[in-house]
Amino acid sequence: MLKEVFRSNLFKRMLLTTITVPVVFLTLFFPLKSHILLILIFGLIVTYLGSFEINSLIFNKGIKVNRYFIPTVNLMIYGFAYIYANNYFSIHSYPQVLPLFFVFLISLLSFIYARDIFAKDLTVSFEKMSYTLFGILYIGIPSFLFPFLLNIDPVNKLSDVADVPIFYCVKTEGTHFSAMLLIYLVICIWVNDIFAYVFGMTLGRKKKLGIVASPNKSLAGYIGGFLTTFAFVGAYYALFHKYLTQLPMAFYFLFPLLSGFLVPVGDLVESVVKRSVNIKDSGNIIMGRGGVLDSVDTLLFLIPVYFIILQLFFSFTIG
Repeated sequence: MLKEVFRSNLFKRMLLTTITVPVVFLTLFFPLKSHILLILIFGLIVTYLGSFEINSLIFNKGIKVNRYFIPTVNLMIYGFAYIYANNYFSIHSYPQVLPLFFVFLISLLSFIYARDIFAKDLTVSFEKMSYTLFGILYIGIPSFLFPFLLNIDPVNKLSDVADVPIFYCVKTEGTHFSAMLLIYLVICIWVNDIFAYVFGMTLGRKKKLGIVASPNKSLAGYIGGFLTTFAFVGAYYALFHKYLTQLPMAFYFLFPLLSGFLVPVGDLVESVVKRSVNIKDSGNIIMGRGGVLDSVDTLLFLIPVYFIILQLFFSFTIG
């Protein structure tokens, strides 16, 4: 019986969470100004290895693609965003850089569209195009926004630190508030995900939602994960509210209404891709979770939404 508990996915997930949480705290707060530890970990594990898993999914579909194309492109996007977010090499002094970067992206998309126009067999050309674009957009967009998310400070206390010109309330170095904001986002995602699994395994075994992309999803799991998120957000705000005053209290309790809906959607998006190539997990690198994408799929889905909501709020209240 004890061996079965240790081998269960629930035990493995709880053990992984126990190890991961301290690591996330360490990398978020040391070093604070550059976030270099977190940047390296996110870049290596999420951007690079996640991109390779996208390639594996494409290969499982029987489509031949260059195995380094998507990882290289996403790393270039991520690297540029980090340099620009932190104004390394005084990059903001060169206004031509940003238009050139977007020219590069447009050229890249044009290449993806046009690379198979002379192919003899066009039966898989559209699928190859679609999966490649998915791999770049799915990982590239959140990877681009991630370094800017780490530099958010809506109150202009850092008078000696310049603003990033393309976004509201984003500084050119990491801030304590941005670290707290990212922890808040991770709580909204992880708590929902973990307790949806817990409630689904304990109370929802007999009543599934019947979703083809994820047959084990249950109503008990959805409701349990949704409600538990508010409890953890409340505890987080009660403990650290003095570090979160740059945003109104209502924000922290309204966002889970949206994330409670989007966390399962983010998980289902990747499930649809995996089911389309007839595999269960995107990989086996992470204990109890499967692949990298199986662990960060919802984070990738929610980072753009979260960042846009913050930018909209700042534009109305500060801009």
